[in-house]
Amino acid sequence: MRRIGLLGGTFNPPHVGHLIMAEEARLKGKLDEIWWLPNRIPPHKKLSSDTSEEQRMELVSKMVQLHPAYKLSKMEMDRTGPSYTVDTVGELLNKEQNCHFSFIMGGDSLINFHKWYKADKLQKMISFIVLVRPGFAVPTNIEEFKEILLLDEVSLELSSSYIRDKIKNHSMNKFLLTNEVFSYIKENRLYE
Repeated sequence: MRRIGLLGGTFNPPHVGHLIMAEEARLKGKLDEIWWLPNRIPPHKKLSSDTSEEQRMELVSKMVQLHPAYKLSKMEMDRTGPSYTVDTVGELLNKEQNCHFSFIMGGDSLINFHKWYKADKLQKMISFIVLVRPGFAVPTNIEEFKEILLLDEVSLELSSSYIRDKIKNHSMNKFLLTNEVFSYIKENRLYE
């Protein structure tokens, strides 16, 4: 069975924190591939920029080119309406029966996991790999998950909203992005 990590998000923009999370999960979870799943309409937040779906896909494609184990999945972008992780996982489990899937997320998402659509069903469907973040305590109910791997050796407190704000205010530390993503953002004047 191939071991696949699923990394979902708006990736608006994708940054080195996403790369660190993906690679830590790949190494510690002994994953064969990481599938990056940008979502078109996140159910839990409003997209806070004028960046198009095509531009976000292009940014993520630049990230997946950095490692042969990284793949771009368009399944949530191709879906109409909000993208719920439980629906994506259900679809993948039906289509890819020769794969063992693990959903990758940050500790901040784990704390709010109970608010996710059909969270109780989702936590029994798939394994989870969580990169614990500073300042976010691990909930006491993690034994309710089918399987959960907590990673706490490497962490980086970084968010896409922080990067958008820094670009807008012309105070961006370009090393928080890959060269390819930074160049694309600059060339297309994104987040200004």
